[in-house]
Amino acid sequence: MSNRRRIPLRILVSALLVCAFAPLTADAGDRDPFTVHTFDKEFVNWASTHVDTFTFPAPALYEQVLLHCTIECPGPPGDCDPWDRFAKLSLRRWLNETEYEDFEIHRFITPYDITGSGGPNSCGWTSDLTDYQFLLHDDVTLLLYIDSWIGGDRGWLLTFDFEMTPGTPEREPFAIERLWHNGWVNYGDPDNPIEDHVLPVDTTMPAAATWAAFKGYLTGHGFWNTDNAAEFSNKAQRLWSGPNQEIRYLWRPDCDINPCSPQLGTWYYDRAGWCPGDKADPWHHDITDWLLPGETTTMNFQFQPYVNYCRPGNPDCVDVAGCDCAGHAYYRFEGQVIYYRIPNVTAVDDGRPVPGLLHLAGNYPNPFNPQTTIRYHLAAAAPVTVSVYDPEGNLVRSEDVNHGAAGTYAWTWNGRDRNGRLMSAGVYLYEVRSGDERVSAKMLMLK
Repeated sequence: MSNRRRIPLRILVSALLVCAFAPLTADAGDRDPFTVHTFDKEFVNWASTHVDTFTFPAPALYEQVLLHCTIECPGPPGDCDPWDRFAKLSLRRWLNETEYEDFEIHRFITPYDITGSGGPNSCGWTSDLTDYQFLLHDDVTLLLYIDSWIGGDRGWLLTFDFEMTPGTPEREPFAIERLWHNGWVNYGDPDNPIEDHVLPVDTTMPAAATWAAFKGYLTGHGFWNTDNAAEFSNKAQRLWSGPNQEIRYLWRPDCDINPCSPQLGTWYYDRAGWCPGDKADPWHHDITDWLLPGETTTMNFQFQPYVNYCRPGNPDCVDVAGCDCAGHAYYRFEGQVIYYRIPNVTAVDDGRPVPGLLHLAGNYPNPFNPQTTIRYHLAAAAPVTVSVYDPEGNLVRSEDVNHGAAGTYAWTWNGRDRNGRLMSAGVYLYEVRSGDERVSAKMLMLK
């Protein structure tokens, strides 16, 4: 990774971006939300994955995508599973005809018994899945898993509805990479260190990306261990790369305020990143300033040092810790990185903005004096025109460029007009046009 210094992209883009992404012919369209109905009262009572494919609209842009989850108890002669169970919803992305990747997009924990002691019998919650909108089109394969072993007539009925609001997001998510996918990893076992399972991993920021965010699904499980880990132990985790780091304490202090309450059992006790009968929101952190477009960065993840003396296989666990070797402490962990770009709308299809083939990737440096490089991405071979305008809208410089292949390209402006005269300091608008598509943003020239 380069060591050169730069101004944080998220600061520059927020300050200098203009609302000129869409061509003048594109209409914002009808922004009323619509619903895609997927799993409908799906009965789950065993730890087997339920896989099904659902039809979503063609690729489009959305201001917001919400997932509404409803969990219910089966009617007589059955009933709900009375235990809190780990659960998740994943999405399958096909890489080719035989290979695929599954990405977790929603994590939740089933409630304790919600039919006894005045329980609600059914409940639900809502999660924001806007970051996954670029995967939610045409035929979408979803995977539902609950770590339940109850069997028989007991279990859960699960319903998932995707509420999709058409519109242009401030940041368009367009790529995803799974950094870590560990299922579950033991915590606090010196003979099987967690560090051996959560290794450093390289990620390459797409050249067309302007922003990036880490998304970590992480919950602690197991108890009656040292420090009552990992379910009831407030431990820290560290995400880091080079000099950059973010430390988070994985804890939910609000389990007594719960959409599925009242429940039987210990639902009201706070826990490591989750509560019975509620969603487990991912750890979301902007890492734009950790990365450079087109370059590879090593990402690292670290758990707070800990030894579980009550673990199985420790011959001295009872004498040393005063416990009964109840089991392992462990975490369930998946880490992802989402990449975003400046959106470009080319048309509106049935009220849904359609993403274009041309995207800006920003200019660097910005501010500049007197030279800057404008970067843009083409999804297909095409000619483009790059233009620079002064604050009054007068054309300063323009050049036609023909690109014979898809890719990310760069055009450098030396701060001079068509006659070679150096322009004065100020805010300028640059525009990249290809066919009917055009994208533009502001840049600042210093004295």
